[in-house]
Amino acid sequence: MEVGSLLVLVGIAVGIVILKTFYDQGKKALSIFPDIHSVNVVYRDKTALGYSTRSWKTKFGGASRSLDIVVTDNELWLRSFLLLAGITKQHDLLHKIPLGRITSAKENKEGIVLVFKGEKGEGKQVVINTRDKAAFLKSIRKG
Repeated sequence: MEVGSLLVLVGIAVGIVILKTFYDQGKKALSIFPDIHSVNVVYRDKTALGYSTRSWKTKFGGASRSLDIVVTDNELWLRSFLLLAGITKQHDLLHKIPLGRITSAKENKEGIVLVFKGEKGEGKQVVINTRDKAAFLKSIRKG
């Protein structure tokens, strides 16, 4: 076997391992969400932008056109598609928030600043940008 062929095979094997890792991490991260068809979706934007204000890493490592915002009758979901969900979780953008835990949602020049209480009662803040800000704000205030 030639060296070039061997390098191609090694590259393919490494690529498969990387994809499998992203798949496994994403599957685990998204396991907190039920099937989208089992809930009443009030608002959804599959191509939103956003970042968490938790740290400098999360501020600079936000999601650009890969954040999936889902508002149901009683929850707000911030998530992404399968292969990026593990990274989204690392950057504090993977959340399943009961609407009652949202303490503030204000629009500013950067987007919508969303303040809410985490699972342990800690304060969290994310900034999101969605296509229809008015419809999003209306949908989370209904709950």
